[in-house]
Amino acid sequence: MSTSTFQDAQTSRAWQRAVAEELIDGIGSVVAEFFDVGVSRRWSWQDRSEAAALLAAAADPDRDFDAVVVGEYERAFHGDQFREVVSGLNALGVAVWLPEAGGPVELGSPVHEALMVLLGAQAQREVARARQRVLAAMRSQTRLQGRFLGGRPPYGYRLVDGGRHPNPVHGRWGRRVRVLAPDPVTAPWVRWMFAERARGRTVASLARELNERGVVCPSGADPERNTHRSGERWIVRTVAMILENPRYTGRQVWNRSSTTGHGSGGRAGGRGSGALRYNPISEWEVSERIAHEPLVDDETFVAVQGMRVAKRAKDGEVRRYLLAGLVVCGLCGRRMDGHWVHGRAGYRCRHGFTSVKRRSDGAPRNLYVREDHLLEALPHLLVRTAGPVQEGVGKELVDQVREQRLQIHYNDRRLEIRPAPLTMKTVEPARRSVQPTLELEWCADEKVAEI
Repeated sequence: MSTSTFQDAQTSRAWQRAVAEELIDGIGSVVAEFFDVGVSRRWSWQDRSEAAALLAAAADPDRDFDAVVVGEYERAFHGDQFREVVSGLNALGVAVWLPEAGGPVELGSPVHEALMVLLGAQAQREVARARQRVLAAMRSQTRLQGRFLGGRPPYGYRLVDGGRHPNPVHGRWGRRVRVLAPDPVTAPWVRWMFAERARGRTVASLARELNERGVVCPSGADPERNTHRSGERWIVRTVAMILENPRYTGRQVWNRSSTTGHGSGGRAGGRGSGALRYNPISEWEVSERIAHEPLVDDETFVAVQGMRVAKRAKDGEVRRYLLAGLVVCGLCGRRMDGHWVHGRAGYRCRHGFTSVKRRSDGAPRNLYVREDHLLEALPHLLVRTAGPVQEGVGKELVDQVREQRLQIHYNDRRLEIRPAPLTMKTVEPARRSVQPTLELEWCADEKVAEI
């Protein structure tokens, strides 16, 4: 059973067992039962606890069964899983019975082969159709009705009764819809953040003041929905995400982010376990009308978003930084900011000024490195990472760094090039183990390097 919150496990288990027992009536009896709850059929059998236990039991020479009976094909298999599982069980001397086959499945039978192809396609079609129907309904409910479609309410809001459910059947059953309403405790702080940011304050200064005032952070205000968070303090990213959320304008927004992928380590309920992906604005669904009380007006919200857009300098030009996002402070681990000084690009870390936590005593208050110095050292670092580098300077070398998903770490005395943190559960041991290093000494505007 793939979902545990919208189905009755006892009922689902009972009818699947009834189908299995009917198939073997008068032939055999059930001596063991394996029933997974909360995992998708997309997961391999090795990644499902009960299915994996079945495979382990089948491999035991002293097992007390000689066949596996599946209650419903679509609940057990997806795509081409069936052939792999049946082949493995047959090799152990265990037959697989299916109601659709009327008994044991014979992989060598042309009839059964055709049946398996049909069932596999039907299982995939069922998933695809259900997904398309649900997504289409959610888009329509967001755009036309402004419905709240679940999940954690944004910080500053709480869920309240919104009246009878619009579906007539659900309404007769007494179900109610829930809508967003301002939280009397946290909503004033959301308004304060937008107002202060619109005045020109930095996001880091807002986070620091919130901590100094003892304002409860989102995970602290709603710990039941944020069990994976500490709930102790504000961080810069949390404030930034609040300031970027268009739902504070009173419109309902859906599909701002999504996850993909299935497998071991999946979330409860069998949902996608892939990394979170923020979707482009073109994929968002926004309600056509105001769906709940806004905490910020449209003008202020748009003005706050514009503060993050690259601005023209006094001479009318927009500064460009080739290594933007690739240079990391070796003291605090944060990305260094682009900084234009003396007519050239550089990167600096002002941890303690632009972050919630201050830098430890004894560490430099500012860390600065010139872009041209980094570009000069970059070929030597790339050679030590992947051998001879392609010909080119400037942007060509930077493109190689981005393609290889590397980062440049600088700590005032040393340059290192390291793999960027992986967002997906991929294993690349050869790439992760390399940390080429250049020992550097910086003296005023001149560089003395020991390679």
